[in-house]
Amino acid sequence: MADLTGGQVLAQCLAAEGVRFVFGLPSPEIDPFLAALEAVGIRLVPFRHEAAGAHMAEGLYKTTGQVAAVIGNPGPGSANLLSGVITARHEGVPLIAITSQHRLGIVYPSPPSTFQGQDQLDIYKAAVKWGGPIFAWERIAEVTRMAFREMWNGRPGPVQIEVPAPVMYASGPQSALQFLPASSYRPLLPEASERQLAEIADLLSSAQRPLVIAGSGVDRAGGSVAILALVERLGCPVISSMSGRAVIPNDHPNWLYGIGAGGDVAKREADVVLVVGSRLGNLDLPFDKYWGDSAKQKVIQVDVDPRHIGVTRPLALGIVADARSTIERLLQRLGSPAVGASTSEFLQRCRTAGAAWWKDQMGVVDAWSGPGLHPVQVMRAIGRRFGRDAIYAVDGGFTSLWAHWFLPPTRPRSYLNILELGMLGTGIPSALGAKLGNPDRTVVCVTGDGAAGFHFMEMQSAVREGAKLITVVFAEGAWTMEEPNEQMLYGRTFGTAMGTVRWDIVAQGLGCEGIYADSLEGVEKALAAAQESQLPTVVCVKTDRVANMSVAPEAGMRFAEVYQGPI
Repeated sequence: MADLTGGQVLAQCLAAEGVRFVFGLPSPEIDPFLAALEAVGIRLVPFRHEAAGAHMAEGLYKTTGQVAAVIGNPGPGSANLLSGVITARHEGVPLIAITSQHRLGIVYPSPPSTFQGQDQLDIYKAAVKWGGPIFAWERIAEVTRMAFREMWNGRPGPVQIEVPAPVMYASGPQSALQFLPASSYRPLLPEASERQLAEIADLLSSAQRPLVIAGSGVDRAGGSVAILALVERLGCPVISSMSGRAVIPNDHPNWLYGIGAGGDVAKREADVVLVVGSRLGNLDLPFDKYWGDSAKQKVIQVDVDPRHIGVTRPLALGIVADARSTIERLLQRLGSPAVGASTSEFLQRCRTAGAAWWKDQMGVVDAWSGPGLHPVQVMRAIGRRFGRDAIYAVDGGFTSLWAHWFLPPTRPRSYLNILELGMLGTGIPSALGAKLGNPDRTVVCVTGDGAAGFHFMEMQSAVREGAKLITVVFAEGAWTMEEPNEQMLYGRTFGTAMGTVRWDIVAQGLGCEGIYADSLEGVEKALAAAQESQLPTVVCVKTDRVANMSVAPEAGMRFAEVYQGPI
């Protein structure tokens, strides 16, 4: 049997872990690995920027659960990749960052004379859950297992392995290798004990006004069906976190918008609150003024990572466990019929308050008379055209808020956003990753023109990969979200003007279909054409900047509290 290069060994290791996509660019230091991918069923997807490769891995994972590898070549390649890896760490996205390296004689440490020499392990240390070098061919499989073990330990996240060129090119006999299934070296996900489940069931069964809050962890765990069954069993209100928008359809009769008046009533009056798969971060306003008396309100939190337990609210019970299995087992313990019949009046009161607040706050949209296009008019048109079965990747400032409020409900794992680090530019590459993993589904990227500018070149990657991606750019030529604060404090703006970009024309130069629209009728026609096109398509929509800034006062104030604390 022929010897295997280090690149072949690494490719076999990743294939054994279920990796089907590698996002990367060629380089002499990594070429033996790239040459081995096709033979093990892994698809190489080149990008135009390394950070975009990490965002592609994010879109792939969030919609399919698949882990991808992303390559950073020596020096600038690994440096470019870093911002995408940091985003993955904040978002809980597992990926394996493979940083290639020069010959061992001039690194660890690198003298000033080394071309592209830098200590990539040290640079990545703060950005990944775990990172380590592979200094010998014999250790490739072992160190790769170490990386995957840490990737899935607690909340998933990115890990790094550094493979110097001599290890990639080294060879050895296949008989010396041992590939182990994940079950033989990684623990199962943590599960709630029977005693803990009994405590949750007792608290919920005795509650007069229970409330469920579901975060993105429920979506990632595949627990949306179970959490809906629990909510319906209890007859109680449910709030999805901002990042967990896909967990609960926002037209479900038990759903409440969490940072509106309905959510206020629910959070203040609930006697028992079950929080699953959410840290109750700043975006969800975990401030005392929005909640009931912490001495009386019993909060139960279930999360796969112990670091997330009780970080913003005092708890009656904190449980480190997988979201889906916990809810499914809890349902079995609660039994049937529903135990929450007494909660219907509470739910109705919350819904009534929420509906009145929504009508009042979003009246600014209905009051818009033009002459330009309001972003909401475009969001509604997108929803009418592509519906709730599409995957939506959302990017930008005010654009992402309007999308959150007005795009349609979606299926689980079908609404992508970046809401912890707030990284701009993720939309297009994330949508591309989602499309590669879901070739039979419609994938729509909704982005502002500021965000689009970061990684718009990845539309050419979509053309090259035959990925029929639809991108709608809301184009008004300014960093609009930054203008209100500048105007309020200084009476003028500075640094916010970007100038006009015809994204449709740029798209045509990249090989895409490009369509421009500046009226609602034009938007409708453009979206229909995008749906029928056989090419990746960019629809450039001229939206009105004043309309974009016309966020309802209280809704805007609450978003400001994310940055400033309680107002």
